[in-house]
Amino acid sequence: MKHLYILDGKKVKEKDIRIRQLMRGFLYGDGVFETMRAVNYKIYMWDEHIEKIRQGARVCRIDVSEDLENIKTSIERHIKKERAGDVYIRINLWRKMPEIFDPGTEKEPHILVIIKKHHPYPEIFYKEGIRCIVSKKYFKNEMSPVVCIKTLNYLENIFARTEARDNRCDDAILLNTSGYLTSATVSNIFFVKKGKVYTPSVDCGIRAGTIRELVIKIYHRSGIKVNEGRFSVRDLEDVDEVFLTNTLMGVLPVREIKGIFEGRSFRISSFLKKEVEKSIRD
Repeated sequence: MKHLYILDGKKVKEKDIRIRQLMRGFLYGDGVFETMRAVNYKIYMWDEHIEKIRQGARVCRIDVSEDLENIKTSIERHIKKERAGDVYIRINLWRKMPEIFDPGTEKEPHILVIIKKHHPYPEIFYKEGIRCIVSKKYFKNEMSPVVCIKTLNYLENIFARTEARDNRCDDAILLNTSGYLTSATVSNIFFVKKGKVYTPSVDCGIRAGTIRELVIKIYHRSGIKVNEGRFSVRDLEDVDEVFLTNTLMGVLPVREIKGIFEGRSFRISSFLKKEVEKSIRD
């Protein structure tokens, strides 16, 4: 399947997307994005993802009053036409004008949808788990108004991922400026200790992803409380399991946090992975 592009509600060819249309997003990162999946021509958790787009737009003071359901209809129509059974969708929204730094009172957005075939994470990651470090260089500012949204600038996350690669690991876990756990570079984090489940709370400076919310609901349906709170690196010592969540990875087990945790039991993360995938495909 070729990449599909929908710009401001109209399908376009890649060569027809102009730099002037991309200008503020490219020059200043003045916008937000959201990633999602569609399986069997159905966009998974559309309402939840779109609410996060709206939340990000409100923080950025960008207007999204237009009917986003029309965009949903357009996406579903095109993936059906392409007979694309499992696709990655990224919705990018940024301020149209002006070209200068100060946005003034401008609120009108461009919206670009990118659709391509979904490529799952390597199966070996789920069988053996991934290796992480706790970043020593990069920290989340829990006081920042943009820490809870996906902006078009992910530079610090990229730096932290590079730090992990430099340490021969797959990902980095980030602390906030107060020293509490937040997330990995592109995912939320959970850990299990003595049968209890924990995840950093929103006030630590995390973006509460849709799969994080789904995992919490799965536990609640089973009568198990997920403990959301402020946790330090020491709380990761002697835990039973650690796993990460996001829309594209689902539930991904962690086999090692360098110098802190090692584990080979993926019982809970394997169960949750199946539950999430079942939810996506139902």
